[in-house]
Amino acid sequence: MAKAVKVAFSERAEDQQRLRQVGGSIVFTKNGKAQFSFPSMDHYREWQRLGTEAYKRKVGLI
Repeated sequence: MAKAVKVAFSERAEDQQRLRQVGGSIVFTKNGKAQFSFPSMDHYREWQRLGTEAYKRKVGLI
């Protein structure tokens, strides 16, 4: 089974939408700090890829 990947939480709605799109979720540490959690590194990389595409569209590169 793939190891979950956890990264810093982002308040940006676009980041959170992409998180849901790739099957990730928001989790909380024992001290209550929010994090993004991805089921695997592949899911995390897909989230990054989608973010890169969104940025390129925003700045007119696509």
